[in-house]
Amino acid sequence: MPVWRLTPTCRNMNSNASPAPSDTSQRRRSQWLRRLIELSVFILLFSLISMWLGRHMLDSETPAPTSQLTTLPTGDSNPLPASLHWPAQYERTLVYFFAPWCSVCRISMPGLNTLPTDDHSLRVIAIALDWQSRSEVQQFIADTGFNGEVFLGTADTAQAWQISGYPSYYVVDKQGLIVHSDRGVSTPPGLWLRTQL
Repeated sequence: MPVWRLTPTCRNMNSNASPAPSDTSQRRRSQWLRRLIELSVFILLFSLISMWLGRHMLDSETPAPTSQLTTLPTGDSNPLPASLHWPAQYERTLVYFFAPWCSVCRISMPGLNTLPTDDHSLRVIAIALDWQSRSEVQQFIADTGFNGEVFLGTADTAQAWQISGYPSYYVVDKQGLIVHSDRGVSTPPGLWLRTQL
């Protein structure tokens, strides 16, 4: 039986051979295009979900309700009656509705502290709804570190503002017209952008 010798053939089998420059640039373009499509789909889905969640909220360009509220007492002070009325002395007012048991509120509420309120063009207020006791709301505010104005709302407040989930927020202009409304998680840049438009 003959012994066959295996001899390598003269093929370029080098796996380290670099692809042609046009292949590399085409691969990069393909990756960027895929990322752009994924980002577009994400933005579209986020927008559709946001629209669906906010479908029962007050519409833009409608007058914001005037609300009779109570201040959240700090320390041993007593709650005081307060009202939210229009026209306001600020260019924009961000009215943020939360519940002390809401885990999404716990995550997103600290971002309200990052909004610029020093120049009196923006007022940020938080209104607690679905609360059982003032101490529960005070503990929630202490846990989140929110340092803005906090009011205690009632079922009438929730009904007037058409709040059906938390967190919900409205951006209201100086004349009392709703500029923007949304429900669900929000980021500080997103909130800032909505207060500027």
